[in-house]
Amino acid sequence: MTEEIKAYCMKCKAERVIQNVQIVTTKNGRPAANGACPVCGTKMFKFLPSSYKAMAAPAAPAADAAPAAEPAQEPTSEQPTS
Repeated sequence: MTEEIKAYCMKCKAERVIQNVQIVTTKNGRPAANGACPVCGTKMFKFLPSSYKAMAAPAAPAADAAPAAEPAQEPTSEQPTS
């Protein structure tokens, strides 16, 4: 991507060009940019217009959508009860 995306750095309190930009899609389908501040390294995030939707990577699957884990087994006592 040749265009520079600017976002506000919360630590520097200034608008900066995002470094290491990754265009992603949020859970609700909105495109956004993730990256880092070139001065302090703080994470930066900016929502983008819908024209970036074609460039966006799909949203990460939700944790609750993961396959179900095996059910927990009953704890066994190592010493027999008398």
